[in-house]
Amino acid sequence: MYNKIAQIILNSGKAAGASDVFVSQPDATQESLAGKIFILAEIGGKKTDGEKIINFLISELNEHYYNDEKLMLRGKIEGLKIENIFEAALAKINKNLTEFLNNQRIRINSSATSITIGVIYENKLHFAGFGKNRSLLIYRRSDGYEIINVETSAENSTSSQEEQHLSSQRHDDSQKIAGLFSSVISGEVPLGSYFIFASESLPEYLSGREMVEIITKLPPIVAAEQIKNALLKMNTYVPFLGVIIKNTTDSGGQEIKEPIEEVLTAHTSISSLNSTEQRTEKMLAPAGIISFKKISNLFGDVLKNWRTKARAKAAQQAKRKTVILENTYSEPAPEKERTASLNLPSASSFLRPSKIKLKQSSSLLFHNVGKLAKASPALIHKSFWTGLVSGAISWVKNLNKKNRLLFGGLILVALVLAISLTSSINKSRKQKAEESFQALVAKIEEKGSLIDSYLLYNNEDGASKVLTDAEALIASLPQDTKEQQAHYQTLSANLKTLENKVKKINQVDNLEKISDLVGLNVSGLVFADNKLYGTSGGSIQAIDFKADKVSATEVNAGGNLSGGKYDGKNAIFYREGAKIFKFDIKTSKAVAYDVKDYNETDGYSGLNIFNANLYLIASAKNQIYKYSGANLATRADWIKETANLSKAVDLYIDGSIYALNNDGSINKFHLNKKEAYANKALDPATSSATKILGDANQLYVLDAANKRLAIIAKSDGHLMNQYVFSSLPSLSDFALDAAGKIIYLLSGESIYKLAL
Repeated sequence: MYNKIAQIILNSGKAAGASDVFVSQPDATQESLAGKIFILAEIGGKKTDGEKIINFLISELNEHYYNDEKLMLRGKIEGLKIENIFEAALAKINKNLTEFLNNQRIRINSSATSITIGVIYENKLHFAGFGKNRSLLIYRRSDGYEIINVETSAENSTSSQEEQHLSSQRHDDSQKIAGLFSSVISGEVPLGSYFIFASESLPEYLSGREMVEIITKLPPIVAAEQIKNALLKMNTYVPFLGVIIKNTTDSGGQEIKEPIEEVLTAHTSISSLNSTEQRTEKMLAPAGIISFKKISNLFGDVLKNWRTKARAKAAQQAKRKTVILENTYSEPAPEKERTASLNLPSASSFLRPSKIKLKQSSSLLFHNVGKLAKASPALIHKSFWTGLVSGAISWVKNLNKKNRLLFGGLILVALVLAISLTSSINKSRKQKAEESFQALVAKIEEKGSLIDSYLLYNNEDGASKVLTDAEALIASLPQDTKEQQAHYQTLSANLKTLENKVKKINQVDNLEKISDLVGLNVSGLVFADNKLYGTSGGSIQAIDFKADKVSATEVNAGGNLSGGKYDGKNAIFYREGAKIFKFDIKTSKAVAYDVKDYNETDGYSGLNIFNANLYLIASAKNQIYKYSGANLATRADWIKETANLSKAVDLYIDGSIYALNNDGSINKFHLNKKEAYANKALDPATSSATKILGDANQLYVLDAANKRLAIIAKSDGHLMNQYVFSSLPSLSDFALDAAGKIIYLLSGESIYKLAL
């Protein structure tokens, strides 16, 4: 054990509500993998409801923490820590607790509820809390011990924005359960230190000095009993809860082992009996008797000593010879020869006899290699291999029967050994590949759980980043076997579901068809005065789908009208080149106007009407032209600053102007200037956004090529929903009935209805 842990429970049944302390007791293997979990809970409200909640928390924590498969993969997946597994378990508990309280119809008093959940693994501690429970650390200093509140220190280290967020979560009754354990505090218990989790009442009745005095001088279990005795003397009915954790590792991070008494084994017992037998035999032996056992032992000792001396002498002689050979040039010389000995070669010189031998061997080796190189052309000649095979056959035939059988057996053994070795290597490779595959699968599943966790707390940016990582991992997943292919298909399906959640994609099927326009070649759909209007070349088709009636009005023979927009009163405006056509839906008559200062190179696109003024995008000029006055004869530049409209395709006006780009992003302009807006491109990416409409609260963007309709919040531009119509053969246009909350979709020559 890397730590010792004890719990304190006193007067838990005497107060309103329910209170309890739980410390798990895993087996040695489970503790080495995951450590110990603990819960310290004081629930306000009905006692039976509080007990249900505590039992639910204990059951859920055991289920989602100890039974998490990622515990077994922690050593194989890089970066996977106990902290990550504990946080994932808390996220599931938060979600399930909300459902449990709703199903059981339990209401708890958040102001009288305090819960702390944690895990101690080796000397690392991770915990999350809700309410007023205290987290105290007693650590050693040079002049004694000091006690600090860890949770207060952690809160002081967070940013002010995070504090406000956590504070609002803790005090907002609508979110108090969903974010019950929204943050985890992690760290190491210092060497020789103590960690105490306590209910709010415990530090109030027991001073910090008394607590330090008891906990640091006694083992945790004894200290817990001493604290109970001290609190019982106060004769109070306040419940006291606590958990004491002591770090029992040394400075090297290793466990401090308790001294273990020597275990009595069979060997030590027999040795003791033999010694006792010898002493007893010596005491009972008669005086003057000859002991044959002593004589045999004496001869044995003499023989043993002789062998030892002989071996030592032989070793000494061999060592002396070695020393003489190695020091031929380094032995001390007489005084007269010392001057001459200065010219002798050094120990590392190649002129030493051993080095000379090495040089000779090297030259011989290179000589043989040269001979082999000269003979190598013969190795590829057919006659060489023919002679080699015939010689081998002749050699086998000359063997007697016994040797031939032995030779055959040797070849068979070699074949079996080669097959076995090859099989073992292939098996090892497959096993490593399978382990790598399973680790990759586990990492992808972990990413999926993390995405769910982010979505649970509405962290869409975090979920999107993790989704990108998961897509990269699944792209690298091998698909060599049918099992791997099945895994890939399952993971891809699960990831697609998560992608739809993150990107808010909804598949829509079984749309209601309201009209067939066979042969009319209708485009440019507009909803006005409870009818649909479309263009067919130079004519306008009024579609009364309720009466199943279509009437045509010729506006510009041989032309091709586009960009129909309703002014909200009596007219729909169309454009063809340098002409603007105003179609009166009451009289079914059209009036044509010339576009003032028309220049095709300006790159006109989009069209809309607001307060009797007409607006056109000039994408090549990064400008929006405003046409006003009688016959729209006056043109003015509406944007008064630098803007980028090079990708703009359409616009919607409600006082502000919303310019749609072909990637689905939107630029918002107000009072002739650009405003801050989300301005995010659609995801999945596109370059075929073509039309934008709006109502009081939302904007609607058509991505025709991908048969998609995106709904954007008008207030800040964030994505609300995406509808994908995969069952339609095509999607060319749409119209909006804002009052009736209905979308009309044009697919080929058919019109479908979608209720919002």
